[in-house]
Amino acid sequence: MTEMLVLPFYVVADVSYSMTMKPPAVDGVAALRPIDAANEIVKKVKIALENSPLLGDKVRFAMLDFSDDAQVVIPMCDLTKVDPSQIPQLQARGGTSYVAALQLLKRQIPIDVGQLKADGHKVHRPAVFFLTDGEPTDPDHEWKASFADLTDSSFKERPNFIPFGVAEAKKELLDQLVYPQQRMRSFVQRTGEDPSAAITSMAEKLVGSIIASANSIQSDGMGGTFILPDDDDGDVWL
Repeated sequence: MTEMLVLPFYVVADVSYSMTMKPPAVDGVAALRPIDAANEIVKKVKIALENSPLLGDKVRFAMLDFSDDAQVVIPMCDLTKVDPSQIPQLQARGGTSYVAALQLLKRQIPIDVGQLKADGHKVHRPAVFFLTDGEPTDPDHEWKASFADLTDSSFKERPNFIPFGVAEAKKELLDQLVYPQQRMRSFVQRTGEDPSAAITSMAEKLVGSIIASANSIQSDGMGGTFILPDDDDGDVWL
């Protein structure tokens, strides 16, 4: 039996308390809190995959969150088979430890890839969509060392890494979390934009990337590549 190539996608979401800060209302319409917008990401991905059933066979999805610590919120799965009532809600807690998130990824990715292979799949290099609303609370040398460890050439499951920054996140910092540097990029909200609207845009980019990447896999399960999100809404992102 031909092994089907699958593409693992991770969303890693900042759930520090600052993600609960509600922006000012616009024209009398209350804005979503960033964490509420983040909770819509999984729903949008699930709907997109269910609308294109053939893609569900090619995509696996997981969500992690992080604050002072990090945890697996949704284990690596075929999201089309997850009951909506079983999708957990992100809950705010603590600060913003990039180290916790990066180290959990380094531990979890080999476990997930190993399980996918044990299930009879070939596995493409994972893609990580990393969402944060601010700078890390870790010392610079610690998060940089953790990122270097995650993306080191000796780590065969090293992922493509695409950071998204909203609110107080800084482009000059998140550019350092791009991997590979020459092929991926960061997306950082422009000053004055609504963080929740930017997260909604991130969800759309994630869905577009998932669909384009899955469509690159041939019918015989061969080929396939990760396709970077497009940049057709430059009014939102730097």
